[in-house]
Amino acid sequence: MTHGGPLPIRMYARPDCEDSELARERLRALGIPFIEINIDEDEEAARYVERLNRGFRSTPTIVFGDEAFYIVEPTVEQLDEALRQAGYAIPTGENLA
Repeated sequence: MTHGGPLPIRMYARPDCEDSELARERLRALGIPFIEINIDEDEEAARYVERLNRGFRSTPTIVFGDEAFYIVEPTVEQLDEALRQAGYAIPTGENLA
């Protein structure tokens, strides 16, 4: 998708969030590198998430590239589609999570 390869991923999350854990496990299962930012420990990151989500601290908020696009609280299928859009080779028709 990009000239330099797939878009980098930043996941804004909370350690006790089930949706964040689902996304974290999926990214790890696929071997996709990502940076995770805990919004409970980083107030600037929490404000950023609120800005993207109309005042809500929705997690996970997953940002691709330099805000090329982002997704919020995705299902596994939505995460896989976003990863394909970001330039990652994601197998279709299987669930690795």
